[in-house]
Amino acid sequence: LSILSELFLHGDLEEDAYFDEDDFDENIWEPQNNLTAVEKLEISLQMAEALADLHGYPGGVIVHQDIKMPQFLWNKDKTIVKLNDFNRAEFMLWNDQNHDYCRYNEFEHRHWRSPEEYFDTKNMNEQVDVFNMGTLYYVLLTGRWITWDDVNERTEYGGKLYIDERYQTRSPAEAKLVEIIDRCKEYYPEDRPSIFDIIQELRQTLNDIHGGIGGLETQLQ
Repeated sequence: LSILSELFLHGDLEEDAYFDEDDFDENIWEPQNNLTAVEKLEISLQMAEALADLHGYPGGVIVHQDIKMPQFLWNKDKTIVKLNDFNRAEFMLWNDQNHDYCRYNEFEHRHWRSPEEYFDTKNMNEQVDVFNMGTLYYVLLTGRWITWDDVNERTEYGGKLYIDERYQTRSPAEAKLVEIIDRCKEYYPEDRPSIFDIIQELRQTLNDIHGGIGGLETQLQ
């Protein structure tokens, strides 16, 4: 998490994650950003850890409610991304009788958000952030933003984002991201992994790749 009292010289993650639609060739399936496979995994871990600070807040679950690439800013050394912009955050209330958090109400968003933000706006929890994190992982993986076909024909009606199957054989790091994206995009919130599950899987994969977190690793421990 960050309080914007520091200068972020390197801007936000969006500038490195994907190009504008006019800058890439739709006929090329390979990633259209300059991030290595392991860098994508390391950045994904940082993003998940930042979100976990909200979902695991000791005073109660906080839902960011507006996870987007520009919300993640690079630090001065460009080794850590910091999550910011909490103006739409939702503080979930605890129900002593049911021993669980109360679902909350949020107005409808006709964009690229989770299915419950389209169809079940009175029954929402922190898993809306997990669904939308899957979108950001897709952008990191491919260097592309999702298309309106993905939004209208897949996300709203229970489909999954299309990811070229060749990503699963490019590298172990990209194969893991494909798997996590697919699970984040489950239609029902209860079928998605928690952000803590995602962190555990990303850490394990990075350890498997090089016996410890590398590249950005010294800042991730």
